[in-house]
Amino acid sequence: MKNFLLILLALPLLFASCENKKQTEQINLLIQEKNKMLNDAAVKDSLVNDFLMTINEIETNLAEIKSREKLISSQTAQGQELSKPIRDRINEDIRMINELMQSNKNKIAALNRKIKDSDLKIKEFDNMIALANQQLAERDNEILALKEELAGLNFSIAILNDTISVIKDKNRALTGVINDKTNELNTAYFIVGERKALIEKKILNKEGGFLGLGKSQKIAADVDLNEFTRIDIRNLKSIPLGVKKATLMSVHPAGSYELIMTEKKVEEIVIKNPALFWEKSRMLVISTEV
Repeated sequence: MKNFLLILLALPLLFASCENKKQTEQINLLIQEKNKMLNDAAVKDSLVNDFLMTINEIETNLAEIKSREKLISSQTAQGQELSKPIRDRINEDIRMINELMQSNKNKIAALNRKIKDSDLKIKEFDNMIALANQQLAERDNEILALKEELAGLNFSIAILNDTISVIKDKNRALTGVINDKTNELNTAYFIVGERKALIEKKILNKEGGFLGLGKSQKIAADVDLNEFTRIDIRNLKSIPLGVKKATLMSVHPAGSYELIMTEKKVEEIVIKNPALFWEKSRMLVISTEV
């Protein structure tokens, strides 16, 4: 009987606990739905802002393209032989038009991806993108006709189809090749050391010849350049020595250098004419006595 009374007393508490749990779950669901709505609204607002900004950029590009087209048409409509500065300017204008057109197409493609990823179905977006694509197609046709007209004036089709970025990439690549080649052509090596040390490093043979340079019968293909100091002949003016005696074992024309002497020492070698000094050999080997 006592247990039965306890159960009766506990029932209201159990019902209240279940009710509170149900209410808590409903509140949590409402909070989640609210957060999702806020997040969706923020995504939509961000997408709309991006969309409008991109459309404005595309329209600005189209206006710039139209302006350059008019300028080109006015320059070619005079019926006179075009000077080189004018032809160069037309080429640059066409390249910029190509660049702007490609930029517009990239922007529209990016917009399409964003809209697709967002799962937002906004009819106005589709209409504006369709209009932008139509404008680009019309401008493409006008630009194609303009290029055909310029080709009739002996403009290069390859140049007309280039973009500014392509030209810059080509120039950077060409500049890099030229710089690498120039650096290679101006690279030389030198080593200074006592005769015994040079023999041990297999730079000099025991008869005193220089392996790889000078005497043709002493040429060797395995001189280790890691033993040498690599230099740029445009920058090397002198090499400090500070030794009792210094002998050039490699071949360098007389008059292209000078050994600076004091009473007891050879202080340094001065390269007076770098082009002549390095003409016969790009390896300088100096045997010394201390």
